[in-house]
Amino acid sequence: MYLIKNGTVHIGDGTILEHCDILTEGNQIQAIGSELSAEGAVILDASGCEVFPGFIDPVSSIGAMGIPGRFFDNNETSDPVTPEMNLKYSMDPDEVNAQEFYKSGITTIGLSPTHNNLMGGQIAVCKTAPQKMARRLVKEGAALKCSVTSDVKQTYGSNSRLPMTKMGTFFLLQESLRKARSTPAEQRDEKQKVICSVFDDCKMPVFAAASSKNEIDGLLHLMQKEKVELTLVDGLAFADSLEQILEQKVGLILGNVNNMSQIAKHNMDLTKLQDLVANGNKVAFTNSCGGWSEGREVFLWSAIEAYRAGVAAEDVVKMLCLFPAQMLGLQDRLGTLEVGKDADLSIFCGHPVKTYAAKVVHSMINGEVLF
Repeated sequence: MYLIKNGTVHIGDGTILEHCDILTEGNQIQAIGSELSAEGAVILDASGCEVFPGFIDPVSSIGAMGIPGRFFDNNETSDPVTPEMNLKYSMDPDEVNAQEFYKSGITTIGLSPTHNNLMGGQIAVCKTAPQKMARRLVKEGAALKCSVTSDVKQTYGSNSRLPMTKMGTFFLLQESLRKARSTPAEQRDEKQKVICSVFDDCKMPVFAAASSKNEIDGLLHLMQKEKVELTLVDGLAFADSLEQILEQKVGLILGNVNNMSQIAKHNMDLTKLQDLVANGNKVAFTNSCGGWSEGREVFLWSAIEAYRAGVAAEDVVKMLCLFPAQMLGLQDRLGTLEVGKDADLSIFCGHPVKTYAAKVVHSMINGEVLF
């Protein structure tokens, strides 16, 4: 049992509570309020500090590549359409431990396939604490990872396989849906069953990588009549396709904008993130770019860039906590500090969205203080 005392508590939904206490017991939050007390509780003094829900990276490659990274266990390139792959089986606890995500406030990650497959597999969500795997795994089949980036044609076109071109990529996506739907239910193979469960029954959302304007526009055009929930991954040229993104209420998981000066490279207009927030589009961040993760540090760097572009600090906090939890269908357990939810939180010596100087003082995952 832990009692966090006298902190500035950011609930994660835009609410801020000053001089607030949080009581945790087991792996859950038991109480939030002022002047709480509990016999036998370990006291964590948060005076002068900021308390946040655990941050969530919804599409991380780190943790699924395999140590050493040359194994690339999240990169199944035997076929461009592999929706039946379950990233749970590529989870590498040592790889997650080595990254120490929680030292940047990241307590949960969505283990994701690369961008190399049109349909790469199903995202598995796990906690970042060095705990037993049974306690780490939060959800499997959280989302279907797809991609229409040039990585797909580069991976298969070099072997003279479809797709070799952009038009081949979109044709294969349409054809995969058509074949799955036209096959009688009792005759469908495993990949066709998954495709129909996702695109017809909406059993899980689709996270689709698209970076350039033509990739984003093509994907939105193809998906405009589909009822499944769609979230763009990377989406570096989102501002150039803003009108359609707003109209279709598509989510955005923004890739590392600092990598290779993406802001300048893609003429990114991060001020347009405010339009997405105002319209109700969900936005999140990832430490990945191009399907590969570059380290926990870049996660907050992108968040700070959004703040510098004019997005309100607490709206950025939602992008770190609440929105990714909703994207992964885990808002009942994660994303905000509420009674009954998982005791995942971080205590910073400052506001990490407003300053690079903010550091994690204490990190808690599943009710266990890691440091």
